[in-house]
Amino acid sequence: MNSLKTDKLYELDYIRVMACLAVMILHITATGVTGYINGSFPQIVMLTINLGLKFVTPLFIFLSGVTSFYSYKNQEFEYIPYVARRLSKVLLAYLVWCIIYYAAFIKFGYTTFDIWAFIEGVYLGTLSYHLYFVIIIVQLYIVGPIFYKLLKNSNKRIIILIIISVLCAEYIRFENSDRLFIKYVFFYILGIFVFLEYDRYISWIIKNKILISIGYITLLIPYILVSYYNLSIYISVWYAFSTCSIFFVYYVGLIMKRNLYKIFGYIKVFSQSSYQMYLMHPFILSLMIIFTENNGILSVTMRLIIYSVVVMPVTIIASVIFTAIINKIKKNKKAALAA
Repeated sequence: MNSLKTDKLYELDYIRVMACLAVMILHITATGVTGYINGSFPQIVMLTINLGLKFVTPLFIFLSGVTSFYSYKNQEFEYIPYVARRLSKVLLAYLVWCIIYYAAFIKFGYTTFDIWAFIEGVYLGTLSYHLYFVIIIVQLYIVGPIFYKLLKNSNKRIIILIIISVLCAEYIRFENSDRLFIKYVFFYILGIFVFLEYDRYISWIIKNKILISIGYITLLIPYILVSYYNLSIYISVWYAFSTCSIFFVYYVGLIMKRNLYKIFGYIKVFSQSSYQMYLMHPFILSLMIIFTENNGILSVTMRLIIYSVVVMPVTIIASVIFTAIINKIKKNKKAALAA
C-alpha cells in the first residue's frame, strides 16, 4: 500500500530529481553538439538529447512557482518575511559558488583578479554560464507575490499575464535581457496557478496523459528544426515545447510518486540537494574539460564518457553528503533547543 499521502505534493521531489539529472545531461551533451561533425549521426543524436531536455530551466522555475507560497496555504501572507526567507536560501550558496568559480578562473589563468569585474559578474550572473538562473529566480521571488495576489483573487487573469509575458519575451531584446524574469515569468505564473488549482490540475493531467505524452514527442521535432536552422519563430516553439514538457514530466512524477514511494526517503534527500547540484556540476564539468585537454584526449566520444562517469556521480554524492550533514546539524540543534 502507498504510504505517501495523496494530498501532499510529494511528486515535486521526484520531478526535482529528474530536473537535476536532466540539467547535468544537458550540459554534458553540449560537448557532443559542438564537438561532432555538423550533420553527422552522433551530432544529431546529441542534438536531439540536448534539445529534448531544454525544458529544464522552465521546469525549475515552474517548481518554484508551485512551492513558493505553499506555506501560506492556511496562513496570512507577509511580504518581507517571505522575501527574506526565500532570498536567504539562494543567495548565500550562490555567493559562495561565485567565489569558487572566480578563484578557479584565476587559478587556471582565464582571468586576473578584478574586484569590480567580480561584483559585476555576481550581479549579472555571468561568472558561469548557468548562474543566470539564480538572477532570474531572485527577481521572481521579489515580484512573485504580485502574481500570487492577482491569481488568488481571480485565476482568470492568468490568460492576460501569460500573453504579456510571452510578448515581452518575444520583443524585449537587449544585452543580458535573457537575465530578466520576463522571459520565464510565464512558467512561474503557471506554477502558482497549479498550486491554487491543484486538484483540477491533477485531474486534467491524468485525463489527458496520452495527449500530453504525444505532444512532448511531436513538439520536439519542430523545436529541433527551428533550433537547428535558427528560425525566427524559435521563442514561440520553445514556449509550446517547454510547457508541454512540464506537463509530461509532471505526469511521470505522479507515476513515480505512486510506484516508488518505498524509496522516498532517498528521493527527499536528493531533492533537498538539487540546488547544490545545480550550482556545483558545471564546476566539476569544467575540471574534467581541463583534464581531457591537458591529457590530449581529442575523441569527443571519450570525452563524453569521461564527463558522464565523473561529473554526475561526483556532483550527486558530494551534494547529498553535504545536505545530509546540514540536516543532521539542524536536527541536533532542534533537539538541543527542545531539551
